[in-house]
Amino acid sequence: MGKTLLRILALALVLALLVFLVPSATPLAIGEEAYPAYVPVTLEADGVTPLDYQADAPYAPHAGGYLPDKGGYVDPSLSVRVAYTRAYDTAIQLVWVQVADASQLRAASYKPYPSKATARASAIAKRENAVLAINGDYFVHRKEGYIIRNGQVLRQNYTDLYHTLIIDDQGDFTILPTNAQEAVDAFVGQAVHMMVFGPGLVVDGVKTQEYPIRECTPEKKTQRLAICQMDRLSYLIIATEGPENKGSAGLTMADFAQFCYDMGAKQAFNLDGGSSSTVVLNNEKINSLSTGKVRSIGDILYFVSAVPNEGGAAQ
Repeated sequence: MGKTLLRILALALVLALLVFLVPSATPLAIGEEAYPAYVPVTLEADGVTPLDYQADAPYAPHAGGYLPDKGGYVDPSLSVRVAYTRAYDTAIQLVWVQVADASQLRAASYKPYPSKATARASAIAKRENAVLAINGDYFVHRKEGYIIRNGQVLRQNYTDLYHTLIIDDQGDFTILPTNAQEAVDAFVGQAVHMMVFGPGLVVDGVKTQEYPIRECTPEKKTQRLAICQMDRLSYLIIATEGPENKGSAGLTMADFAQFCYDMGAKQAFNLDGGSSSTVVLNNEKINSLSTGKVRSIGDILYFVSAVPNEGGAAQ
């Protein structure tokens, strides 16, 4: 009887330990403690003059603003901080961005719409005096979408096939689960950019549960890129590696949504992924370098300085 009781107690102890030793499907403990945390930045420039979206960016990046080892950039109107972490057995790049004015977040295509021409993001970024640039939604590759860039309507072809990211004149994000006319017309505010792709990953602080856009291969573990709003004029770019990168498995869309949520994003929107995932700092691609792939793309989102550099105007 005593030996039987001891065996039962030993078995119960083993089962209890397994609860802690077997990996969970979601990274419970990683979220708030292990990931680099969002820390707001106080910029020196207060109340800068908004930049004209229809004109070239007037100020080139400050040459002395770039941090060592591609760690970011700082000037009185713009802060960029680059960090790295791991989740889902994958290397992930985090780029926090804070601007003094919403007009510092801009968009550009390689050639004026409706051209479908593409180029390396670094070439487009250099032309636009971008401090930091990322790939956009590759809207020139598709016919669908009500597209707005820098306050100008480029295409009016409403669709319910994709989600919508609206960036307004205050720099705030609104994510719609469609691009249908009724939903777009119901938006109250001034839309400066309207991206049509997705899906939305975090909407108003709530993690998305469904990922219906098959073009984004939601079940596949791959490279992914998202732009998130963390707070007023504060953003986070998340770029993951994929299985083509040694030591990385890649993320499914559900994994990606969970990670954006764990990072504290208020809004998170998936942009073009795979080898199109591109983060450019100081005119160089800095993400997912181990594959050597640099794909040409049609459009970028980018951030510029809003104060003169030592030389004054744009270079």
